[in-house]
Amino acid sequence: MTSGKVHLVTPPTPQAAQALADEMGARARFIAGGTVVQQEWEGVVRRAPSGICFINTQAWPQTQTVSLAGEHLRIGANVRLEAVRQNPLVRAHAPLLVEAIGQLGAAGVRRLGTLGGNIAWGVGDTGPVLLVLDALAELADGTLEPLAHTLARNARPLMQAFHLPRTDVHGAPATAFEKVGYRAAFTPARVRVALRWADASRGQHLVRAAAGAPGTPIRRLHAVEAAMVSTPAPTLADMRAACLRDLPEPLAVMTSRLIAGHCRLL
Repeated sequence: MTSGKVHLVTPPTPQAAQALADEMGARARFIAGGTVVQQEWEGVVRRAPSGICFINTQAWPQTQTVSLAGEHLRIGANVRLEAVRQNPLVRAHAPLLVEAIGQLGAAGVRRLGTLGGNIAWGVGDTGPVLLVLDALAELADGTLEPLAHTLARNARPLMQAFHLPRTDVHGAPATAFEKVGYRAAFTPARVRVALRWADASRGQHLVRAAAGAPGTPIRRLHAVEAAMVSTPAPTLADMRAACLRDLPEPLAVMTSRLIAGHCRLL
């Protein structure tokens, strides 16, 4: 690479793209729709930083389709967000994801941005949803691992697809998605929260909780999940204490009230 220039390369396979990223280290950036990457560029004209090699991930057909694969719904990482939202398979097997994408940015952003880009960003609206649905990430070499493990890596690898449990095999989970602050109203989202219950009765049968916010990467709220199991009659104060173990105080206060409301603890 020549110093001071920006390069865009299109490797022939996901494996080649991952190998190139491993070789180049911090100088390499995966790019698809570019809606997230551009937010990091400085200046009014949003010039890309020099010395970066952008690795184009859009050339591989297997990353651009939605299909049923065994017991899972497979969504390619390069499927555009709006295409994900409108896909009949996604609507049937992951309605919570459809709901979250419907609250994500403007229509132009959804038509350009990709699911993989929103997930890899680490604070996107779709991240908490995929975490509570126990999504698996399909890596460049085809191996599957829990998405939570992928996001926890210091160097985030290329993700070429996401696998979610099929509702006709595993049942339709009881879920909820909340977003405080809407970009459509020109107010930045302060927190995104996704929840999943063990059964349709909801209430205190919460088994998964995840949240994310600007400056606070998406994460499972393990302390909340544990408190719902171990506390006989949890209260709002219990939820707040649990949220404080995983989130900064202002976010913990908002998130605990959202969870308490959905779990009928208020």
